[in-house]
Amino acid sequence: MDLKRTKAYYAALEPDELCPCARCQNYMRQIRSAYPQVAKALEALGISVEKPFEAMPLAPNGDGTIFYLGPQYLVLGSREGFQATQVSGVSIDFADSHPPVPLEEEHFVIELSLIRLPWREESPSVP
Repeated sequence: MDLKRTKAYYAALEPDELCPCARCQNYMRQIRSAYPQVAKALEALGISVEKPFEAMPLAPNGDGTIFYLGPQYLVLGSREGFQATQVSGVSIDFADSHPPVPLEEEHFVIELSLIRLPWREESPSVP
């Protein structure tokens, strides 16, 4: 794993490069406060928890929550040194499948499972 390159990758990601849909925006707004220990574990890998490569949301539940099946994150470098773990009841492991990655350099994809967050759809801003 290359923590320095991974951290630089996430620092360079602009908001307009992230998914604008309400479900993904809900994830990005709430994941850190809902799962602070998971956020710390990802930061140790150079990852910004608010910037998932793929969030994989389901439809909001009738109980005011929403599940995310396997939010995914990119890690630059080789898989060597990464070890699957559990943090606060969340599994952090290699992703078995994922969308095409727009990187040519060596990388791998990890995913979290299962994430449950409050569903709070915010109104889009009006110019």
